[in-house]
Parts: sequence; C-alpha cells; structure tokens
Amino acid sequence: MKDDIAYTAGELVKKYGTSSPFSLCDCMDIPIVRMDIPDCTKGFCFKNACGGHVIVLSDRLSRRESGYCCAHELGHVLLHPKMNARVIKDLTFMYLPKYEKEADFFAACLFIDPNLEEWNETYDPLTFQQIASLSGLPEKIVELRFER
Repeated sequence: MKDDIAYTAGELVKKYGTSSPFSLCDCMDIPIVRMDIPDCTKGFCFKNACGGHVIVLSDRLSRRESGYCCAHELGHVLLHPKMNARVIKDLTFMYLPKYEKEADFFAACLFIDPNLEEWNETYDPLTFQQIASLSGLPEKIVELRFER
C-alpha cells in the first residue's frame, strides 16, 4: 500500500509541478475553509451536496501545522474518497488508525523528496529531527516515511 501512496503523491507533484498541498487543492478545485473548530480537531474533510470534497482547517493552526494538516486531509480525499468525517468517526478503532496512518504517509510523501534516502546514503545523513524541521512535519510522520 505504501508504494501506491508514494506513487500517487509523486504523480500529483509531477502533474501539477508542486508539492504544496494548498496549490494542489487549488489545482484540483478542492476548497479549503478555515474556521473555528474545537481544539481537539485540527481539520477534516467532507463531500458537499454537489459531490465535491471540501477541506476544513482550524483557524488556530500555525502555517506549518496548516500545511501538514492540509496534506493529511488531501490524503484522505484521494486515498479514501468514499469516506467523510462522519463515516471515519463511526469506524471502529480497528480501521481508523489504518486510514490515519495512510493519510499521514501521503503527507510525508508530499513534503519529503523521494530522493532524500539516496542522498542520505551518499552524503552525511540528516536525522529525522532535521528532516522534520526542514519539512515542517511532525517527527513521527518523518519516521513513518522511512519506515520499512
């Protein structure tokens, strides 16, 4: 599954010439709405009445958090198109972590250059903490990207 997700992210970047989740959403006509939502929720996505997807982000997120959260929600839109916030909430805890991990991996694939692993083998390798700092991703998401 990881190879499919990495391929999907790579093809998007190739097609639209950007890895910015905000630009990708713009290119794919996926509106991003910022609003006051409970602190326990950073963002979510849903299908509107016309069948199009909408991404909602907390208006309290920093720029870096917004980028990661947008990429994560875009992952849900592309990898789990029949799901929405309500369906995901109703899933048993057995399935929910799988979908969340896939969306996290998608976000990591957008933000971390696929050639970084090869670069790390040739030059002084970057730590997960350094990659997280450079990419704006949480360190656990960076670790997920390189997990075997």
